[in-house]
Parts: sequence; structure tokens; C-alpha cells
Amino acid sequence: MLNLVKQYKKELRNILLLVLVAALLPYLPKTFHFLESFTGMMMIMGVLCGCVLGLSLKLHYRIMVLRINKENNQ
Repeated sequence: MLNLVKQYKKELRNILLLVLVAALLPYLPKTFHFLESFTGMMMIMGVLCGCVLGLSLKLHYRIMVLRINKENNQ
């Protein structure tokens, strides 16, 4: 069973994402109306700023790991 999960990991992930999208479809109209409000816009800006901050920290961490590995190999 575990070998099947490892073998079809990507396909299972895609199936679960499709199920999640299908489950969230009924909530989309109300969500779009909420996002048009000021509170919705502030929440979108907060999420986007969090994503940018998280991705920049991830990039910084990877660069630091590469530098440490380069120093250890020399």
C-alpha cells in the first residue's frame, strides 16, 4: 500500500486538489462579494504580503545553506 502511495503521489495530490476545488465552488460567489469590500481588500493585501515575506525568507535560507555547503566543501 505504501509503495502505491509513493508511486502515485503526484496523481493523488492532483485528485485531492480537484476535490477541494469542487467542495469550495458553492462558496465562491459570497467570497467574491466579500473581497470587494474594504475588509476583503485588506485581507488580500495581508495574505499577499505574507506570501512575499515567506518566499523571500525561503530564498534567503536556501542561499545561506548553499554558502555553508560551499564553505564546507572547500
